[in-house]
Amino acid sequence: MNITRRSFGLAALGGMLIPALPAIAKAPFAGSQAAGVYRLKVGGFEVTVLNDGWLPIETKLFTGSADGAAKLLEGRFLSKDATPTAVNEWVVNTGDKLILVDTGTSNMFGPTLGRMAKNLAAAGVDPAAVDMVILTHLHPDHAAGLLTADKKIAFANATVHVSEAEYAFWTSTEIYAKAPDDFKPFFDMARNSIKPYADAGKVERFKDRTEFAPGIVASAAPGHTMGHTMVRLSSGPGELLLWGDIVHNAALQFPEPDRAISFDTDQAMAIANRKRVFDMAATDRLLIAGSHLPFPGLGHVAKAASGYAYVPVEWGADL
Repeated sequence: MNITRRSFGLAALGGMLIPALPAIAKAPFAGSQAAGVYRLKVGGFEVTVLNDGWLPIETKLFTGSADGAAKLLEGRFLSKDATPTAVNEWVVNTGDKLILVDTGTSNMFGPTLGRMAKNLAAAGVDPAAVDMVILTHLHPDHAAGLLTADKKIAFANATVHVSEAEYAFWTSTEIYAKAPDDFKPFFDMARNSIKPYADAGKVERFKDRTEFAPGIVASAAPGHTMGHTMVRLSSGPGELLLWGDIVHNAALQFPEPDRAISFDTDQAMAIANRKRVFDMAATDRLLIAGSHLPFPGLGHVAKAASGYAYVPVEWGADL
């Protein structure tokens, strides 16, 4: 069809002669975001990323130059005061086992969190079908979701796996007694979250390099907590490293991995392991997934002129 000046003018005139039609009613606002669910294939595994929501993490909690932080955040169009930070979890379906890595916050925090159970349902996963829960560590944004809002066991048929060093730290009466008063609630939340499973004989403690199932292996990366552990998935040609809390703020810690956060139990160790993991992921071109990377938190690490860069994966419409 050829559009000429004459045909365009006639069409416009025709539009003017059409009588006015009644306004069509607009659709109501949805008022909520779509479900926080994203899937990908890792070899023969199907991995579902879940989102528990977000929390603002204040910039002042990170070490390093405040002016430098402000410049980095400004360059990413983020507030210099606090960054909205995702809380992500993962379901790994091996075809034989259904494994949940981390559990979210349950109802331990504000209204922007506690959505993992709803998103698990949106993903079509029955909590009773979960065979195993692996915890990267026992901070409440990773372990509190072991319990429902009314403090009942959320995963009735699952065994909970936690690092031996992690379990020992948070359950130690000696360490608890020496902890600052404002830090003691973290011990209480960790203990309360895992106790019902321990009482039921459903807690197993693991060491570094433990294989939970074929192709699913623990990889210790302490520092953020004493037993902080990554989970490496390998199936056929596919690999994915679920690295937990290696990073809390992508805009700050990729370009400047020496920036620690105040929640790190051993900041020097956390920094050393972050650098080690960044170098491994960049060198091996390894796909990574982070608890606190913007949902769905999947991408690669690239070496940069200064530090490293985070390269998110492209959205995959198909598995």
